Amino acid sequence: MASWTRMRNLAAGVIAAAVLASTFGQRAGAEPVEIRITHSITGGTQKEALDGIIADFEKANPDIKVKQVVFDDDQYSDTGLITQLKSATPPDIYFQWAGFPMQRDAKEGFAKDISAEMDADGWKDSFLPSVWSPSMGMLYEGHPYLVPMTLDVTNVIWFNKKIFAEDGVKAPATWDEFMAAVKTLAEKGETPIVIGNQELWPLGNWASHIASRVVEPAHYDAAFKLQEPFSQPGFEKALTLIDDLRKAGAFNKDIAGLGADPAMSTFFQEAAAMHPIGSWLVPSANEMAEKDFDYGAFNTPLIDPANPTKDSVIGTATGFAVHAKSAHPKEAIAFLKFFTRLDSQVKWAEAGSFSPVKGAMEQAKLDDKTKQMADMLSHAGSLVPPPDTTYPVAVAESYYQAAAYVAGGEKSPHDALVWLDEHVKAMK
Repeated sequence: MASWTRMRNLAAGVIAAAVLASTFGQRAGAEPVEIRITHSITGGTQKEALDGIIADFEKANPDIKVKQVVFDDDQYSDTGLITQLKSATPPDIYFQWAGFPMQRDAKEGFAKDISAEMDADGWKDSFLPSVWSPSMGMLYEGHPYLVPMTLDVTNVIWFNKKIFAEDGVKAPATWDEFMAAVKTLAEKGETPIVIGNQELWPLGNWASHIASRVVEPAHYDAAFKLQEPFSQPGFEKALTLIDDLRKAGAFNKDIAGLGADPAMSTFFQEAAAMHPIGSWLVPSANEMAEKDFDYGAFNTPLIDPANPTKDSVIGTATGFAVHAKSAHPKEAIAFLKFFTRLDSQVKWAEAGSFSPVKGAMEQAKLDDKTKQMADMLSHAGSLVPPPDTTYPVAVAESYYQAAAYVAGGEKSPHDALVWLDEHVKAMK
């Protein structure tokens, strides 16, 4: 009997070992899990850095492959992203702007609540505390739905140092000094400021920052929430400042028909002295401008010393969301944790992005322009988010259109605000 028992146990062990070997063989030989990421990073040093981080992740995790689904900016914003989100096979991870777009996604069930994942292993604490403040727009009803990816200064005034030096102009500290510089440049035959406002946001973003420096914060917020009219002295003063620039010959004549990318190229080609746009100009300059192109930046100059946001920076955050219907949420989170590791974020910062991860900007070897943007963000008295990331896009774009009317000389500041209030009336 004992011999039979031993033989039976041995046979059972052999069978179990065979099953285990078979199972292991199936698992070892199985195809890697594929997760899909959709975004609008089409080129430049940011794309190189992202590709490199993905390659590092796949090397460390051979059972996971990352497929990128890439759109250009305009297509992504207009139709690319929403088509992906509503697809029967949505991406596992997608790029999104913080604020209203993210909050809309959370409300409509596209983005996954990642509270539990953020609380695990101190992941949430690895980011700068400021990214979790309500004004940054990473949270919906107090819960995180975005993994912070990049902080951006969405508008500073970039200037050509050579043109400024040749025409005897210095970077201004006040609005009066700014107006004087514009007039001098125009008299010298320069195009003082080039803006490609075909899509309205390039001027609209800056016009919003100007308004935030003039209008009391409570009235600014109430107007964009349609709780107060835009036709009030503060907004009229803000649009009058833009009108003053137009009258001084500040803008390129094709401002309304020129695209954002061609306008940036115009600046790189030294056909304009200044170009108001965001911090993403830095990686674009590294790729597109001549090596000897010498440029600097200054924030919107001081307008009203009494305004609470007198020394603000206009900026926003972007991030990666996990789709609520992702087929592979665990693998998606694994990639996002890898992407936000300090070593990955040092690479991300060195590609020209402002990393939201603690210590990344300090450890990274940064060019002077990126350091300047980082310093501008860290020393700002406050951060003003762009209206199209904070309020309903239709309201923000209506304000942008009003500013465009003024910059193009089509309406006076007063008439533009009357048009604006009438236009947004149906949105209440």
